[in-house]
Amino acid sequence: MKKIVRMTTALFLMPLWFLLPISALAQDSFVSLIYHRFGENNIPSTNIRLEQFRAHLDYLEEGGFEAISLQQAYDFLTDGTQLPDKAVLITIDDAYLSVYTEAYPLLQEFDFPFLVFVATDPVDQKLDGYMSWEQMREMQANGVSFANHSASHESLLRRLEGERKNEWLQRIEADIDKSMARLNDELEPFPGVFAYPYGEFDIQTGNLLRKKGYIAFGQQSGAVGSLSDQRWLPRFPINENYGEINDYRTKVSSLPLPVISVTPEDHFTNNRQPRLEIELAQAGGRIEELACYVSGQGQVPVEWEVSGRKFHVSPNERLPEGRSRVNCTAPTNSGRFLWFSHHWVIGIAELGESP
Repeated sequence: MKKIVRMTTALFLMPLWFLLPISALAQDSFVSLIYHRFGENNIPSTNIRLEQFRAHLDYLEEGGFEAISLQQAYDFLTDGTQLPDKAVLITIDDAYLSVYTEAYPLLQEFDFPFLVFVATDPVDQKLDGYMSWEQMREMQANGVSFANHSASHESLLRRLEGERKNEWLQRIEADIDKSMARLNDELEPFPGVFAYPYGEFDIQTGNLLRKKGYIAFGQQSGAVGSLSDQRWLPRFPINENYGEINDYRTKVSSLPLPVISVTPEDHFTNNRQPRLEIELAQAGGRIEELACYVSGQGQVPVEWEVSGRKFHVSPNERLPEGRSRVNCTAPTNSGRFLWFSHHWVIGIAELGESP
């Protein structure tokens, strides 16, 4: 059995690379933000108030941040193209009408590039509260990028009653393909980039998208680095409850915790207290102060192996059915945080293995 030690007794075993400067991480990463609705104050869970959004943009401009395009982010992820320090990718999901009426004019005012992940069925159905293809074409003519967010905007993980595994995979692949076809019909979308509806994924959906040539984004927190798993890249969800400027400053300044392996690899489990093991590459910062938090439970113990390269965390209590997250952060001397988030999908009956 591998010996596990608490952080307080493991510090003298920490290799010297933990103390190296973190300057390399700053140009080897970007922060991705996810918004949904703007000024729709009756839907606070997915809305950002307009005064909050302007404060965010003011902070980026005044704080020396650079809003990057999807092309810049893609080139970094695929070719290792260097990014500026404090690079931020602004993404918006679902194509709600307030993107066009509220966010688009403000982002134009600041001359910030951004992209919209479009769920195509609601647009085709001309549902109230969604943009039209004509509005999106106008935005694209002015530099806005568009990418795939599925056609139906249903969770890729949920299976229909009696649906077998192969039938489920065929159905969700058809949904992804349908959305891409509609985007190609109406716009000039950015190929090979996808955002999971509701940020829900597991190893099977991640592998399907990788096989189809997609880089995919979730909704778990953290900065994106060269070591990030491109099957489920992190984005910081921003809404009015998590949109105050102090919280926002911390998120947009974050750096990736350099994780090289996560065990188990799958994000779906029936275990209500799953154990997560994380292995690190070299990391600057004050790694001895690393702390991990579980949704609804607060801080949980961090246990290190004697090598000082691997640690594991588990919830203190049983997790509820559905989505939960483990967030791990460590401060740096520059005031920025190394950040990693793991997404669990716990015991949803429809996700169980079908014969």
